[in-house]
Amino acid sequence: MTISPPRIGGLDVQGWGDPEDPVVLMIGPPERLSPGWRQWVRAMVEAGRHVLIAPVLEPGEEAAALRGLLIDISSRPAILCSAETLARVAPALVVTGPALASCLIVVGDTPGEAAAILDNLPLLTLDPAALHEPGETDEAAILGFLERQAPREALYYQSGSDPRTLRDALGCFATGVTVVTTLDETGQPVGLTANSFSSVSLDPPLILFCLARSSSNLERFQRAEHFAINVLHIGQQPMSGAFARSTAERFDGVAWETWETGAPILSGSLASFECATHQVVEAGDHLVFIGRVTRARFEPRRDPLLYFRGRYRRLHFA
Repeated sequence: MTISPPRIGGLDVQGWGDPEDPVVLMIGPPERLSPGWRQWVRAMVEAGRHVLIAPVLEPGEEAAALRGLLIDISSRPAILCSAETLARVAPALVVTGPALASCLIVVGDTPGEAAAILDNLPLLTLDPAALHEPGETDEAAILGFLERQAPREALYYQSGSDPRTLRDALGCFATGVTVVTTLDETGQPVGLTANSFSSVSLDPPLILFCLARSSSNLERFQRAEHFAINVLHIGQQPMSGAFARSTAERFDGVAWETWETGAPILSGSLASFECATHQVVEAGDHLVFIGRVTRARFEPRRDPLLYFRGRYRRLHFA
């Protein structure tokens, strides 16, 4: 998170996120909104929002001061505040022409007078009784509402432009997390974390993973006649981190077993696939390893470890 300029529109504000992102303006002491307000801020910043927190204003000064802040913000912000605060600042949002805010998120019942004044603004009301403990349900409600009422402008990648933009676009595809394993020519176990895993065919049973040409383990996998792909569950996140590091001790403290080929099978994984190397295809800065599945095992009652936009995630069932 990055701190924004300390004064906007003559008011001292706190800010997190990229100033180029759409603004969410939180008004008043955030701890009065919810014990989980910091999680709200983090979630909104990670979703591409610039969060500003404006102080509580003295009675009689709210309208002019807040109007100055709203005018000075480059885009129409979403406003997040308590019902009590909204009653005091609603007059600042009333102007001739387009509204100064894109939408409202209010903790508590919206006061009648404020509701009448702001009748045309999209409104999300959060029940304060449900916000005593930090949770992800309210975060999801806030982010979903913002996506509908104050959507971000899409980013574009064109051939030859910033590869970071392309990487970020690819990161929008949520994947599972796997550890790919084999044995080297001396019989020592080799393993690495990969999320470039996919099913290819059921008949014959083929799966694939991709390995960068820069990987220190590339030649070991090229020489291997067999490998295994272990799909991780949520409790194996530390294991994913261990196999992602550049260290020779990746298997230290890790329970594993072997089946027919000797490729390490990580015990307790969500699913494991033992494969014979079927084909290796050159593809740009990676090699694609296609394996023919000879044996598989899975545990359907565990939750998967997910990876999305550069971070581990959890799967939430409806």
